[in-house]
Amino acid sequence: MVRFAEYLNEHPEKARRLKQATGGRCENCSNPFPPAVLEIHLIGKSPETGVAGQDLQKRLLVLCRVCCDSFRSGQVGESLQRELVRHRSREVRNRMRENLGYRPRDYIPPDTPDPEVVFREIFDGGAPDLCLNGG
Repeated sequence: MVRFAEYLNEHPEKARRLKQATGGRCENCSNPFPPAVLEIHLIGKSPETGVAGQDLQKRLLVLCRVCCDSFRSGQVGESLQRELVRHRSREVRNRMRENLGYRPRDYIPPDTPDPEVVFREIFDGGAPDLCLNGG
């Protein structure tokens, strides 16, 4: 498997489109920048590509150089970085997913309205983000 950071280096067009998905804005400070100035910051360890069903847009932020430097230096914790991803607009999230070739699974509710069964299915299926973030 190829690490996501290597994949982006090998596919500069995909990296450029990820930067364009934000409208050319840093996802932290919201200032507009030319795509050449924006950087793709990976949250945590670089994930592997080619894993079925993996939503890689959850593992990245598009940042200006100043914000990216502060994130990489550890001044901004991983939990806050993930929070920025959670507040990403649906439109940006969908453009990133399309660029990365990800399609969320369709949700098929259980046959029972029992909340305990529904709750268990959500967590057993690894889908709490679908409930918290609207997919």
